[in-house]
Amino acid sequence: MPAYKDEKTGKWYCKFYCQDEEENNIQKLKRGFDTKKKAQEYEREYLLARQGLPTMLLSSFIDLYRLDQYPQLRARSQLTKTSKHKKILETFKDKPINEITPKDLKHWQNKLIKNNYSDGYITNLRTEFSTLLNHAVNYYNLPKNPFRQVKRAKNPNYIPEEKQFWTLEEYQSVYNNIDDLKAKTAINLLYWTGIRKGELLALTWRKINFDKKTLLVNRSLQRIKGKNIITQTKTYENREISLPDTTIALMKYYKSKCYNHNDDDYIFNWEKRFIENGIKNGRNKTNLEIEKYNKTHEIKKDLIKRIRVHDLRHSHASFLINHNVNIVLISKRLGHKDTSTTLDIYAHFYPTSETNLIEIMNSEA
Repeated sequence: MPAYKDEKTGKWYCKFYCQDEEENNIQKLKRGFDTKKKAQEYEREYLLARQGLPTMLLSSFIDLYRLDQYPQLRARSQLTKTSKHKKILETFKDKPINEITPKDLKHWQNKLIKNNYSDGYITNLRTEFSTLLNHAVNYYNLPKNPFRQVKRAKNPNYIPEEKQFWTLEEYQSVYNNIDDLKAKTAINLLYWTGIRKGELLALTWRKINFDKKTLLVNRSLQRIKGKNIITQTKTYENREISLPDTTIALMKYYKSKCYNHNDDDYIFNWEKRFIENGIKNGRNKTNLEIEKYNKTHEIKKDLIKRIRVHDLRHSHASFLINHNVNIVLISKRLGHKDTSTTLDIYAHFYPTSETNLIEIMNSEA
């Protein structure tokens, strides 16, 4: 495997022939190596990877995996996977995939625990790593996936954060202090429908039926590298959501203030952090009022807690649950695949306490 030195830069490069995905002969040129050995190692590893042998390095295999799988994935999913791969490669970059052992994986999981990562993050990394190795088993002659012998690890000291949400009173106090009409309308729609932020940004005026007082959710918008990417919803399902009269009235008013709009225009043209800023400004203004009130009153009011945009979805779910709305209807409204998903996420929102449970049992016994 010859390597060549660039006399102008002092760096080494390799140049060789191989086959592309359509089995056409192509020339591969790679520059910028500090040493001749590194240039030769690159050529050797590249050719091993093209042959699909399990002796290739994990870093090379991941390149193949992306060629195989990324065309079938959404742009956002690709970015998520790439981020996980980067974390996995911190430990296994120069490890041949057929030399990754159950012991290696167990030590890796323990390392993640020592770094105090959450159970969810550790599980997500493990799942992605196992997906990679399963792909190697199915298509690149890896004998078996070593994760089969390794139990899922949990961080014994990790305490998960509780989901944040606003009660109706908290929401209304902040909402009344939001000055920006665009942000105010978006926040109203998020609170009273529970739709996801991407679903909100993908809405066009055609999706609102003012006569039926409904909203059609069938697309999601993601902002990736400065471009709008439109996809189907997270669960690939469409849903029609009923809207309260106050939201319909607000949407009509907001529409009247939008210049020269048509049915296929986005209701909320993309603007960086306009929803986040609306929440922040409304909350700050409300808390100033509360602090002023508390200075002159004996019974103090609690300040409004900080929430994220996605927590408006949790707030909507909490509102429905505390008004005894049927779990099936809640699940459909939120766009979950099934009610078990809804229960897994929001079971702790249900208001029946242990005391109330005993009272119910005693009344029926």
